[in-house]
Amino acid sequence: MKKINKLLIIALAAAGVSSCADLDTQYYGDYVTTDQKETAIESNPDLAQAAVSAIFTQFGSLYGQTFDQHFDFGYPAIMMGLDSQTADFHSRYSGGNHFRYWEGFFSPSSTGVPTRMTWRETYKQVKTANSLIATISTDTDVPELQFSLAQGLAVRAFDYWVLAQLYQFNYAGNETKPCVPIITDLNETEVASAGAPRATVQEVYDQILSDLNTAIDLLSKTNKTPESMADVKPKRMVSLAVAYGLRARVYLTMHKYAEAAEDAQAAINAFSGRPYTMAEVKVPGFNNSDDASWMWTIYVASTDRPVTTGICNWPSMMGPFNYGYVTIGAWRWCSKTLYESVPETDARKGWWLNENYESDHLTAQQQAYLNEYLDPENAMPALSSQTSFLMPYTQVKYGLFGGSMGEYCSAYEVPLMRVEEMYLILAEATGMSESASEGASILQSFVKTYRDPSYSFTAADAAALQEEVVRQRRIELWGEGLAFFDVMRLNQGVNRVETNAADAFNFDIKPNDPVLIYCIPDIETNSNPQISEKDNNPSAAAPTPIVQ
Repeated sequence: MKKINKLLIIALAAAGVSSCADLDTQYYGDYVTTDQKETAIESNPDLAQAAVSAIFTQFGSLYGQTFDQHFDFGYPAIMMGLDSQTADFHSRYSGGNHFRYWEGFFSPSSTGVPTRMTWRETYKQVKTANSLIATISTDTDVPELQFSLAQGLAVRAFDYWVLAQLYQFNYAGNETKPCVPIITDLNETEVASAGAPRATVQEVYDQILSDLNTAIDLLSKTNKTPESMADVKPKRMVSLAVAYGLRARVYLTMHKYAEAAEDAQAAINAFSGRPYTMAEVKVPGFNNSDDASWMWTIYVASTDRPVTTGICNWPSMMGPFNYGYVTIGAWRWCSKTLYESVPETDARKGWWLNENYESDHLTAQQQAYLNEYLDPENAMPALSSQTSFLMPYTQVKYGLFGGSMGEYCSAYEVPLMRVEEMYLILAEATGMSESASEGASILQSFVKTYRDPSYSFTAADAAALQEEVVRQRRIELWGEGLAFFDVMRLNQGVNRVETNAADAFNFDIKPNDPVLIYCIPDIETNSNPQISEKDNNPSAAAPTPIVQ
């Protein structure tokens, strides 16, 4: 067992995280040593499960952890922010669009909203995971503890995967560049007093893979599953399939395509569900983890603060049928170019309203509800205004989050991983590591079976296959917080010229533009003696909109 013999701390000032009740005090009353906690945990594994619940609570059940602002409702908000940094996820330039900071790249400095919020949210979750990991030996043979330890390791890996892609350019070609500090259960006491330098990109990915490798090993050995460990919404927790899926994502990000393909297939094999059928995606949905497609979810209960605020939550700012910021003007719509790339035979075409503000996925009642927000002159409203009028290409992919149309949400779930992503990783990674034709065959089988019976695709080469898979990802995973990671891993830049973005957001950001990566926030550089402003990423100027 681990013999640290040091007091674990509540706050990591050097990491810029605020204190929270966690395993250090919540379950034992006072500060205790790691050895004491290990002994208690071994005799009562339920204590570890309580800590696991605390980790997943941080994903989306807390409000205002960094800012007392309506956009601060956990990782779902970060997902919306990151999607807003792409060319396919639009809203108005208005006060109702709380993600204008992200969409306009308005705050690329160390004091900006996106960097402060991302840093605090992820490192706070890392801290909670570390507190759990520190109490359980990796060689435990207690099934409940094997499961709990795997949860902490997998979530810590996920957080570092997010951080690595936002604070430095992609792994391939940038392995030796500075990334983010690595804070684990083994060094956090030292870091709290002495600080920590920016680890290299390679070192961060080594830590991510180490955590995921151990998590997969533990989940493979234990007989415990999320369903056996949680009575309510078990998909909040990491299953073996999800752990493989996370490692597939990481390898894809690293351009290690053979490994990504192997793990994507392992995730599919380990998962008991299946993709949504064509019939299932022809109605607004994507709001329930009980659906067979969902592998991993964020669950926010009716009593959680983001729900009780009424409007400071995902449904308010994403959903077209619940009352909130959307219905006062912050509708979310896709780019016209993406919409036009989806064939009429594709079941996903109806995920967005057409230019006449209609979708054949809607019931008469749903269409009538949206029609109430039409411009009475039936002309496209000014994109920069505060008007509540509906926009063409508004998303109706997401259904009603509880209650009746026009009401506040009663609770909600946000998809963190669906099995469809694994098929798309498998197709791309197979095409890049083996043959373009084999990857195209996997892609065609998936799309033809589940989305478009008329779909046909052959790849001239690996580059063409990859381009088509990414287009399918832009469609399939729209609004699920993954698109900006594709921009970064493929070094694409963000070009909104001649799309239907608001004038203030109409940019053509080139690959490797420093505005694409976040500066280390001032809350970190001010408190960490090993990271000064000279160690920071360059503070880029916000891009200048291109007049149409």
